[in-house]
Amino acid sequence: MNKKLLSDLVLVALVLGVFTYVKAQDATPTSPTTLGVNLACMQTAVETRDNAIITAWDILTSSIKTALQTRRDALKAAWGISNAKERKIAIKKAWTDFAKTKRAAGKTFNQAKMNDWKQFKTDARACKSTATYETEGNDVKF
Repeated sequence: MNKKLLSDLVLVALVLGVFTYVKAQDATPTSPTTLGVNLACMQTAVETRDNAIITAWDILTSSIKTALQTRRDALKAAWGISNAKERKIAIKKAWTDFAKTKRAAGKTFNQAKMNDWKQFKTDARACKSTATYETEGNDVKF
């Protein structure tokens, strides 16, 4: 009977030990590091993406500024034309050219931003992250 009691106690101890180990594993909070996400890699991916988007904004604002200066000069020149018909044509051309330039700059900006987000998603996957909290839709559209 002593051997049976001893074997039962060992069995109970083993079961309790395994149960405690499993519960301890369940109680461990799930953090990005335990999921295998490389946090430093994600920080670099975010910095790379946002620096690229900042560059795209710089290019856009520079393009718009140049377009405004060109429009200003064209309108000033147009308003110096004494013939009303020619003046009207020149004014319309200044505004049309400005609109085309602005549209092209916006298209270039949006394409650059889309490429930056695409690269970010690729970089995030390389960091073992799906980056589900970061979405392109949360960014500013022009």
